[in-house]
Amino acid sequence: MRQPRGWIALAWLVLSGDADAHDWYTGKKDPVMQSDCCGNKDCHPIDPREVKETKDGYYVRSPRPAYMNEPQEPEWFIPRERAQASPDDRYHLCEHLMTFYRTIIPHMKFEAYQRYRWRCFFVPKGTSSIEKGR
Repeated sequence: MRQPRGWIALAWLVLSGDADAHDWYTGKKDPVMQSDCCGNKDCHPIDPREVKETKDGYYVRSPRPAYMNEPQEPEWFIPRERAQASPDDRYHLCEHLMTFYRTIIPHMKFEAYQRYRWRCFFVPKGTSSIEKGR
């Protein structure tokens, strides 16, 4: 009898810990577009080696192929004014999967395809574009 309770307790701890890790993204909005950053686990930390800062913004290597079943875009450009300060001094990216449609000529049928798009981007407070208090 004790074994099922132990598994339930372990599952509860794992799931509640995951919710806390996701919690600080909740309620955040893109500073320019004013769209919500987070859907359901859309945000995650990324390796700083995947980010290149320029005077105009950031080039972020896409963590996965942008198109499903198509070649990966090498990187996304994120304008400086859309970057926000992260509370843990790490880079974070919020992305979501969108569905698009294209026409197949000559049949004039539509084919659906999916593509990842970035939604919000968080940078360490020590980066040149983010003031310490923001």
